Amino acid sequence: MEFNRRVLVLDDDAELLSAYRNILQPAAKPRSRLQAFAGMAEAAEAERTVFEVTTATQGAEGVEIVGRAVAENRPFAVAFIDIRMPPGIDGLEAARKIRDLDGSIYIIIVTAYSDRSIEEIQRDVRHDVVLARKPLSSDEIVQQARNACNGWQRDRELEQRSRELEVANHALQDRILLFEKFVPKNFIKILGPDFQSDHIQLGNCSERVMTVMFSDIRSFTALSETISHEDSFRFINSYLGHMGPIVRKHAGFIDKFMGDGIMALFEDADNAVRTAIEMMQRLNNYNAGRQRAGYVPIAIGVGIHRGPLTLGTIGDTDRLQTTVIGDTVNLAARVEGLTKTYGTPILLTEETFHALQDPARYASRLLDRVKVRGKSQPVAIHEILDAFPDDQRQRKLQALEPFRAGLSQYHAQHIPAATSLFQQALESCPEDVATRIFLQRCWGMAPTYETIIPG
Repeated sequence: MEFNRRVLVLDDDAELLSAYRNILQPAAKPRSRLQAFAGMAEAAEAERTVFEVTTATQGAEGVEIVGRAVAENRPFAVAFIDIRMPPGIDGLEAARKIRDLDGSIYIIIVTAYSDRSIEEIQRDVRHDVVLARKPLSSDEIVQQARNACNGWQRDRELEQRSRELEVANHALQDRILLFEKFVPKNFIKILGPDFQSDHIQLGNCSERVMTVMFSDIRSFTALSETISHEDSFRFINSYLGHMGPIVRKHAGFIDKFMGDGIMALFEDADNAVRTAIEMMQRLNNYNAGRQRAGYVPIAIGVGIHRGPLTLGTIGDTDRLQTTVIGDTVNLAARVEGLTKTYGTPILLTEETFHALQDPARYASRLLDRVKVRGKSQPVAIHEILDAFPDDQRQRKLQALEPFRAGLSQYHAQHIPAATSLFQQALESCPEDVATRIFLQRCWGMAPTYETIIPG
């Protein structure tokens, strides 16, 4: 940065202006042969600060000069301004106007007599100023000018450094935002205060009770075989672009994308269910757009389970990855797989259903009890009927009571009564897959025990 030695002197006394110029911007003296030989002239020149002086005899003229200097990006470092300058605006008004044009210029108010204190003068000018009493010696003038120029230079260097720090901070924030796209900040928050203080280490973990949601596009492999790889990526990103924001809207965070699948975590079970319902509603609109464009509609399944799990980091010293492990995660994934078996969009485990603040606010039904290898007790699964379009939901609700009664009779081993009730349910909702499954069990066409899902 060029050192700014530009000085403005504003005084109505022409002799004083000439004196300022001679002191601050003296003409170079001719060197004698002896001085040139001994280097004395060069040494004296190095010690002397030569300023670039501009003078004005009226306040308005000085204001105009400063305005031009700012416009040309050649600002003054300091202005010596006489407090009394008739005619026109006086020195204080000129100083105020000059500082309004250039807030960085140093102002030195020069006066032989003033009945006002420096505090009053600063209030009048509305900026900090230096008050200098006449007469000023040559050394005082030079020292005042040098101090002001040095101060102006330091201010600019600080401003430059501040801008550089701001740019660096923006770059850092951009990197943080980029990092958060790979590792959700909610994940880090859950891990605890040490993780938020830049102490992430391999193997650190935290145990929590959370709600895990898995969603997956049905028959995506078959769909991807009919389109190019580029179209597959465009399709997946389009679909995830619709679904991802819904998770965040309901205070969840996506732990990972698994191709066309989503694994999300929620502190609250209701938020997970609300997310799943809204995802189905969004899917209906998304499919309407696909049909208008001539594409085949898609279907998804969502499985939700609540229980204890462990969040932490795995990998090696050079490559870390956050992950979630535990039976809760595994069971949520398997429940999502059961949505294909039962032909339903959303399934919840019993643990999730009982964790809801008000389960009655959702239209739902107990669907079945399934056995998981490695667990002694079967897992009850519930279907959320709010996920269906209105006409299908209405048929499901009409079949709800006979289905529930049929399920009760079935588990009591009253097969004829269960068969009759399931047939009533099927008449109300012919497309209900679960009812057909239980009818097949009643007829002996399917095992009469609970569905087994792999452990």
